[in-house]
Amino acid sequence: MPITPFLTLLKEGKLHAAIKTNALYKPFYTLSYLAALKQCGAMDQLASGPTPFEALAAIYAGNAKTREALESWLQMGCSLKLLALTGQGYALTGLARKLSKPENDATLALLQEVSSLHYRLITETPEKIRKGELWQLDDQDGSLTARSSRALEPFVLEAIKRYLPRSQPGALLEIGCGSGIYIRHAVQHNPLLTAVGLELQEDVAQVAREHMKDWGLSDHVRIETGDIRTFAASPDFDVVTLHNNIYYFAVEERVRILTRIREFLKPAGTLLLTTCCQGGNPGIEALNLWGASNAHGGRLPEKAEMIDQLKQVGYSDVDTLRLIPGDSFYAFSARP
Repeated sequence: MPITPFLTLLKEGKLHAAIKTNALYKPFYTLSYLAALKQCGAMDQLASGPTPFEALAAIYAGNAKTREALESWLQMGCSLKLLALTGQGYALTGLARKLSKPENDATLALLQEVSSLHYRLITETPEKIRKGELWQLDDQDGSLTARSSRALEPFVLEAIKRYLPRSQPGALLEIGCGSGIYIRHAVQHNPLLTAVGLELQEDVAQVAREHMKDWGLSDHVRIETGDIRTFAASPDFDVVTLHNNIYYFAVEERVRILTRIREFLKPAGTLLLTTCCQGGNPGIEALNLWGASNAHGGRLPEKAEMIDQLKQVGYSDVDTLRLIPGDSFYAFSARP
């Protein structure tokens, strides 16, 4: 192998940047390909076992030219070691095979979100804000976000176990219930709870309703579509929860929202709020960017800022718990 080109690049001060940049390509291609595998349906198709090229071509390629394109696309998957060509056809391998398993769906959904929304946030936000534009809620795939948010599920579950009563009757209101999984965990933690899940997006609310039916919880869990700002308030709830969504409210609006939430709580009720805060990993920074550049939200809170806002509303008993060691994901439990 000729070494002269490398020496030239080194002499011209280009080699280090080229090596560092080259190291970024394969992870980018791998992430993009995994997201595409799921998005186009090929991951689900191949999850059941090796599939001959002709069977894939019947789905994706209608003529000779598109068959050539499909073969090249599959070849790239093999090069990335996400696919393997076996005697029975193309098969998932490595990370693709692991992500195809149902138990890893939250991780897969987060990867899809990184390759779609997060990518667009990074590449399109400067031009948007230069034009005076902001992102809208519709720019986010609500069902995908509901899936990806489950990546934090084990950590939120710890907060539920720590702060929610275990055996006494009570009523729970969850604001922004998403898939409904945290209501399920709350009711499993305390079977004497009844619950209302409030979700802003109807398509996500419908998913939660279906889940409640599948989980056998429809008799004492109700899913409503609405906005906490306008939803009819009455102090009927022992617990109100907000998981991973305080940043859907503008910073200057949060004290008003927290005050509004108190209207739903009984006098001795508990507010349990989980959220990423400032100073986290790159994924948390992307979440911060989404909140800050969204017309309906705001940046992530500082931990101390969140405590101060809760105390401004009249919560004198505020407890915090870092849910991920070394990172900025916290639970805030607040009582009058």
